[in-house]
Amino acid sequence: MSDPSTLYPKKIDLTNCDKEPIHLLGQVQSHAYLFVIDALKKQLVRVSENVFNLLSRKREDIHTISLEDIFGSTAGTINTHIEGKNTQAIEVEVKEKRYVVITHYKEDLIYIELEPVVAQAEAHIVQRQLSDIITDLSQAITVSGMCDKTANLIKELTGYDRVMVYKFDQNWNGTIISESRDVALESWLGMHYPATDIPQQARKAFLTQGVRLIADVKSKTAAVYPELNEQGFPLDLTHCESRASSPIHIEYLENMKVGATLTAAIISNGNLWGLIACHHYSPKFINYYQRQTIKFLTQVFSTQLTLRSSNEVLTRINATVATRTKLVEQMSDGWDVHSGLTEKTTSMLSITEATGGAIFLENKISTVGETPASDDILDLVDWIYNSQMGDTYTSHNLTKEYDKGKAFAKMASGVLCVFIAKGEKDCILWFKPELKQVISWGGNPEKAVVEEGKRLTPRKSFEKWNQEQVLTSLPWKDYEIASAQALRTSISNIIISRYQEVKELNDKLKEAYKELESFSYSVSHDLRSPLRGIDGFAQIIKEDYFESLDDYGKNAIQTIIDSTSKMNTLIDDILAFSGIGKYQIAMGVFDMQELVGEVLQFLQLDKKYNNTTIEVEGDLPKAYGDRGMIFQLLSNLIGNALKYSHTEENPTIYIGARRDESPAVFFIKDNGIGFNEAHKEKIFGVFNRLVKDEFEGSGIGLAIAQRVVDKHKGTIWAEGKVDQGATFYFQLPIR
Repeated sequence: MSDPSTLYPKKIDLTNCDKEPIHLLGQVQSHAYLFVIDALKKQLVRVSENVFNLLSRKREDIHTISLEDIFGSTAGTINTHIEGKNTQAIEVEVKEKRYVVITHYKEDLIYIELEPVVAQAEAHIVQRQLSDIITDLSQAITVSGMCDKTANLIKELTGYDRVMVYKFDQNWNGTIISESRDVALESWLGMHYPATDIPQQARKAFLTQGVRLIADVKSKTAAVYPELNEQGFPLDLTHCESRASSPIHIEYLENMKVGATLTAAIISNGNLWGLIACHHYSPKFINYYQRQTIKFLTQVFSTQLTLRSSNEVLTRINATVATRTKLVEQMSDGWDVHSGLTEKTTSMLSITEATGGAIFLENKISTVGETPASDDILDLVDWIYNSQMGDTYTSHNLTKEYDKGKAFAKMASGVLCVFIAKGEKDCILWFKPELKQVISWGGNPEKAVVEEGKRLTPRKSFEKWNQEQVLTSLPWKDYEIASAQALRTSISNIIISRYQEVKELNDKLKEAYKELESFSYSVSHDLRSPLRGIDGFAQIIKEDYFESLDDYGKNAIQTIIDSTSKMNTLIDDILAFSGIGKYQIAMGVFDMQELVGEVLQFLQLDKKYNNTTIEVEGDLPKAYGDRGMIFQLLSNLIGNALKYSHTEENPTIYIGARRDESPAVFFIKDNGIGFNEAHKEKIFGVFNRLVKDEFEGSGIGLAIAQRVVDKHKGTIWAEGKVDQGATFYFQLPIR
């Protein structure tokens, strides 16, 4: 259980009133009496101070006061009522006066409130009015018309001087969108009030209680006795009809010259949409039954409002279905989401009232209409992604949260962003331009509090204060958000469909590739036997009959022997190439310097390339990969460099690394024949030889190099110029 001392701040003023626990104020209004009974002990444990005057008893008598002492001959009825945990109001007589008994239950406590019975509208008249009310509200064409009818009906029913329908915006500022008032009063229609006028804990209380009455703003309240229970906790008055209001709120009402109020919560889809606020300029008590009537009326209004709002959203969403269908067709054409949303006659702007839109997908941005620059959009996406929870972000005053938004506020003061996939930055955005307008406030909103001496007090002036609103767009409507989310689902489905199609093709390709590898391996292996026969018989003819042949015969025999040698080399390369796919890679850290040395020794440079200078950079970085496969990679790249530079006067090869990248990039550079950069994409293809036949080779060596690097999920590329040498680079994965 919480520490009692932390439940209520030691000092409440306008610096912390939004944290004021108004349900623990420990005061009830003077027109009511409160009794709290411990249900387990069957004992009175708390009362409002005015009870002692009502019963002519002393404070120390509290635990001895019985139901008979309070209710006399009707005590049995009350006892039966509370034993059954009945919450229906009943009427009793106490000290020769008629009272309404209002009961509720919380944990092990029974709360009983007494309110005087005040003759007001008769029940049958109220019932007839309610029937008319429901009919009138159902016939109202617009939400505005429904608000006007509700305000007029409540004023007629209760007689308050002013009845207002007060709507909250997304920042909890309020606007009076309808009113019914005495003709002598100034109209407040269209006036705005800052969120601080109704702090968050008061809004939460409205959700719980529904209707709140302040019968006399200036009357003294009655304190709860004892203030704290045996555990040191104040009494929770959350559900008490007669709970007193915060002193700060009372001061606010006094500054408005208001004598009494009644407020009812308008709840739509479980959220506080607004309030019906009734003001009277003198004390005014509305009895419990009439408050229940107002509560019922407000619930009818709220239900109608929810239905109309839902129907409006559904109507607008349904109107965009055809548009979304067209967008899906466009995006599905060639699987081009970017073009489908931004480059056709029907664009993503068609489903909202936005003037600009953008899609960020696969690290590419496409825009339509008036939008910020691409770099600004990227920064905005990063900010939304890193600072927001959920998959949807909306704002009609972006600069209030995002300072960089000032640079493009004219075209994008409002932003709607919907992320396509959870955990990814891919998203679609819509932008609304700045809409400058004059807002009328009930008093200066920048001076919602004023300093008076050494304390802060609610503002004293509520005269109309006009303020130019800038850096703000039209708000995003429910249907716009719903349509954007529906489009996100469509895009997700397209991406999933595209993925499935690509996956099927990839699976087929893998199967074909596997079959091709097996075929290549089998064919290459089966060719060995006849080649050995051809080569063997050619060698026998050369050894036994060479001298007896004429020049043509000698050349023919030598050609057969050379061709079989080349064929064997080709088979070796094909087997090596197809074998890479079957090879189980074994990753590890190895010494690249040492491996390069082994490769150079394996290539036996002194036999064929003894005139080539090879320079190896000292202290090459260690690498991470399959050492055996990287040996094959280096053999092919260094062998390639040796082959295509040995015809130079001073052939030179340099082996080194670029350490400014992570992981390091290794390279083999030669001063040989080079190649045309226009063909650098083809150089790693199977059998793609970009040189004359005077250079030996199968055309598979670089394809093997490419496959080794791909197996490591690394990268390989080449740079070169004709007759100016070539450089081959490769980068292995980081550990």
